[in-house]
Amino acid sequence: MNETYEVTISDVKWGGFVFLGVLSLLFGILVMLFPTITATVLVILFSLLVILLAFMAIVMALMTPVGKTRSSLLLLAGVLGFIVGVAGIVYPVVFGAILVEIIAVVLFVIGLMTISFAVSEKTFQHRWLLALDGVLAIVFALLFMVYPLIGALILFGYLVGAFFVIYGLIAIVIGFALRGKKEVVVTGTGY
Repeated sequence: MNETYEVTISDVKWGGFVFLGVLSLLFGILVMLFPTITATVLVILFSLLVILLAFMAIVMALMTPVGKTRSSLLLLAGVLGFIVGVAGIVYPVVFGAILVEIIAVVLFVIGLMTISFAVSEKTFQHRWLLALDGVLAIVFALLFMVYPLIGALILFGYLVGAFFVIYGLIAIVIGFALRGKKEVVVTGTGY
């Protein structure tokens, strides 16, 4: 009998988890080293993105044939987006607090999804790590929701940095745990 290794989804996932973990770890360390600069730069970049998208919406609305109701709504969305983008550049602290709330909602959803994946993945021996990742995301989401204005830039920097450092470490552990999970398939030679 020959032993062969069958390629499973675990073989594909482990490298992705380790890569995600290393990137999260590096990003978290950088954010924690420069929280105010990082938060300000992210708010301004996001504001510029909103302005760019608003400009594209305005151009698309103006190029749409007259009389289409969608062109009016698109034009309105573009103008409002432009105003929001400029407000984000002028008032970065308020805009940063709004971004913190948006991130909180996203982290909460990520946490719920990760916990549900941990519950449903019966074959993975270390699924408690996935559940831990999900709980961590929900805890940080709740912290963001409770403290959006009190030092939004500092909270944004340090809490996001700490989240990415911890999340990165756990993702690296998950990746190496998946790497160790190989299924051995025994096949006969037919002789």
